[in-house]
Amino acid sequence: MLVRTDIPLAGQIVQVGHACVEAGHRFDQPADPCHLVVLSVPTAHHLRAALYRVGRAGIRCAVFHEPDDQLGDTAACTEPISGAYRRVFRRFPLWSGDTLSSARGPPVR
Repeated sequence: MLVRTDIPLAGQIVQVGHACVEAGHRFDQPADPCHLVVLSVPTAHHLRAALYRVGRAGIRCAVFHEPDDQLGDTAACTEPISGAYRRVFRRFPLWSGDTLSSARGPPVR
């Protein structure tokens, strides 16, 4: 899940919900349990670049386009992923509710 952080905080939360609903309609339920991980991008331009990168890796996304206030594409939810596909997202910062979050490091074991 990728969400733009140039949208007010309450709007970011709503956009995440919209993108999850879109993904729920588009993709099959995974056989195994999966996790929702929310990552952030600063702007619409960065969201488009991220979607290009994700698409080149062969990962399908459901993108939510917000018609109100001319926001355009605001968030995207991927199909359930696992294994090596997770690496595509390692350089995106975890969403933290502010625009000052930095890229996350490797997982703690």
